[in-house]
Amino acid sequence: MADQPKTTYTASNEDVSDSSQENGRKWYFWPVVGLAVIVGIFVIGLLVALLVAIFADPDDAANWVGIIRDIFIIVLAMEGMLMGIALIVLVVQLAALINLLQNEVQPIVDNATETVTTVRGTAEFMSRNLVGPVIKASSVAAGVGGLLREVVGIRRSLRNGRRN
Repeated sequence: MADQPKTTYTASNEDVSDSSQENGRKWYFWPVVGLAVIVGIFVIGLLVALLVAIFADPDDAANWVGIIRDIFIIVLAMEGMLMGIALIVLVVQLAALINLLQNEVQPIVDNATETVTTVRGTAEFMSRNLVGPVIKASSVAAGVGGLLREVVGIRRSLRNGRRN
């Protein structure tokens, strides 16, 4: 039993995509269904209010419409409070992002700038003290080699000229 190899499971792309979709549905299915239900409830409420206003006694209809109006006012007030809470959360998250940028990203940028400056200085030093002299030495050597080739070529042509 102790000699058996351990098996490990690695998730493939198909497994990951299956976990992000429930029964083949996209991630936005349930929010769309929820929004449709909320819109449907409001439309049904408006239709009920319209039917009550048409078929009921005018005084009784006014009471029903007043009740529905009060419900809508309460819902709008709750929505306003929810948006206020969401705005507070947004401001807190924005403050956290600014804090992150100032305290963690800025030192990284400063470090990268310092590294680039160091690399630039090293490149200038190498160019001035190593590459420049090597280029000068190789150009002198190439010039001397060219001169020697020409001198040897002139000698050969002079020797060949005496033989003829």
